[in-house]
Amino acid sequence: MYLKNTSDEVKKITEKIKELDNENKLKFISYVLNLWDNNQINSLNETNPDLLDDSICIDIFNPSSIDYCDFLVAKLKEYWNYKYKLYHLYRKEYKSVIPLFEKLSFKEKINVLAEIFLILEHDELLPDNVDGYEIARMIVKY
Repeated sequence: MYLKNTSDEVKKITEKIKELDNENKLKFISYVLNLWDNNQINSLNETNPDLLDDSICIDIFNPSSIDYCDFLVAKLKEYWNYKYKLYHLYRKEYKSVIPLFEKLSFKEKINVLAEIFLILEHDELLPDNVDGYEIARMIVKY
């Protein structure tokens, strides 16, 4: 399941995510959601954009950008930790996808985030009260 008009890099990383087992898939997705929640998906690829001078123009994409619900990332991580016990050490399979994600452009990272919610919805890895299709739709509209 792909969004329309995405780059080959987004398609490649989406396929790699789908190939992971559920535990590694959720660990990688948790990693991306942490970046999203910490303002690290931004137009300058800054790791801490909050420390930048106010005169620098930067586009930051975080959960409040789509107005879905408060504490979405925390709710998802709590659900996965309870259901799948994700607090174990990371495996090698999960870590191999990180460099692919880090090399993507700002827009491609946003597209991967939308794809992630489509994957989560398709694989039934979201709590019943979270609609992955709706979140993906809101991310695309951003």
